[in-house]
Amino acid sequence: MTARPINSLVFLLLDQFTLISLASALEPLRMANQLAGQELYRWHTASLDGKPVWASDGVPITPDGSISSVPVADSVIVCGGIGIQGTVTGELVKWLRSQARYSKRLGGICTGSWVLARAGLLDGYECSVHWEWLAAMQEAFPRVQLSTSLFTLDRDRLTSSGGTAPLDMMLHLIGRDHGH
Repeated sequence: MTARPINSLVFLLLDQFTLISLASALEPLRMANQLAGQELYRWHTASLDGKPVWASDGVPITPDGSISSVPVADSVIVCGGIGIQGTVTGELVKWLRSQARYSKRLGGICTGSWVLARAGLLDGYECSVHWEWLAAMQEAFPRVQLSTSLFTLDRDRLTSSGGTAPLDMMLHLIGRDHGH
């Protein structure tokens, strides 16, 4: 079996992120590794400060590190959830913009797209977001083309609505990266 390059991902967990969306994004990657019999994907979780983050269902998750300590990755995925507008800080915007220069892909799951749009990283891109946020995003970010699709891949941006939609997005990416 020929060794394939490992795709690395960082999942940025914001306070009140949706746990089912994170699990829906991670499990296809785990299964791809298992079925391939080799590591195709490697991932890390991060929070702004490296401290535990609470999911919207009250489950605390301890990340692998802070945004300043995670390795440079092929993809950075922002995991949003409830109260997303209150999670966007200057530090976060600065970090995401720096990641846009170093990462191959940026993404958002659930309301993570709001954060990317707030950082100006979706201007001129099509994106998906949780259906409850479509109108608010369209009003707040007129340079972003909102889609009602479960997920959207537009050049180096990948976004999905919430719930289990990240599963469909990741299966599509796995198929694109490694075949069906």
